Amino acid sequence: MPVTFLTGTAETQKEELIKKLLKDGNVEYIRIHPEDPDKIDFIRSLLRTKTIFSNKTIIDIVNFDEWKAQEQKRLVELLKNVPEDVHIFIRSQKTGGKGVALELPKPWETDKWLEWIEKRFRENGLLIDKDALQLFFSKVGTNDLIIEREIEKLKAYSEDKKITVEDVEEVVFTYQTPGYDDFCFAVSEGKRKIAHSLLSQLWKTTEPVVIATVLANHFLDLFKILVLVTKKRYYTWPDVSRVSKELGIPVPRVARFLGFSFKTWKFKVINHLLYYDVKKVRKILRDLYDLDRVVKSEEDPKPFFHEFIEEVALDVYSLQRDEE
Repeated sequence: MPVTFLTGTAETQKEELIKKLLKDGNVEYIRIHPEDPDKIDFIRSLLRTKTIFSNKTIIDIVNFDEWKAQEQKRLVELLKNVPEDVHIFIRSQKTGGKGVALELPKPWETDKWLEWIEKRFRENGLLIDKDALQLFFSKVGTNDLIIEREIEKLKAYSEDKKITVEDVEEVVFTYQTPGYDDFCFAVSEGKRKIAHSLLSQLWKTTEPVVIATVLANHFLDLFKILVLVTKKRYYTWPDVSRVSKELGIPVPRVARFLGFSFKTWKFKVINHLLYYDVKKVRKILRDLYDLDRVVKSEEDPKPFFHEFIEEVALDVYSLQRDEE
């Protein structure tokens, strides 16, 4: 049956797969959106009127998850009889079952995202410095459609097809969607109100065990930096670059831990090494281990997260007030 489900989160790869089939100029392409009126009747009419003399047809059904449940059932029933010269693609974010699974890395899998983005640069004929790649990721995040758009901007901007930190700072827009890093740094920088607010936002879309994991990874990175780096009040760009290479932690994260701010950042950063030591972070990691156990045993673990934020962020906030 010429029907293919394109599942998973990689929307750009779904788009590319369909575009390959459109290189044949004799193909008729029809795109169906959730908000299109009478879409079921339109597809039924199209399938009934196809003849052996018609061009090949591709029907691209986008955002199938947004269809009403009854409409989805009607479409699935309709697709039991599809002519051979019609190919129907159904795009869904869900995974499993039939179809072609096109998945992106999980939001917290930073290394995999960096590899994926670097590959997309290569496929667009561009080379990108490691530092520039990490800065790009910190500005753009994990939306693959936005990533593609910003890569296209850099491709048009760059003359020698080699992307540097300066190019990324000059061209790439910073998307201000709150994410895991925003939340974790709000905690470790003592921004209590922001941390509580971001937790409430994350809670609507993210499993508690994931939030506990990203917090643990955040403070584990800080622990690694504390062990390696000699404490001082100010750090330079060479310091940031060296620590990033030695520990394999993305440049923007190292910069923010060390209180080094890029000129495009519109928020205040602090030098974490002035407020944390190995002993303190060890205790925080133990607390996070206990929090992870609470997540798996309590019906509503949210208050325990707020307590953790209050304890860690208030401590740093108090130290900052003492300096004033």
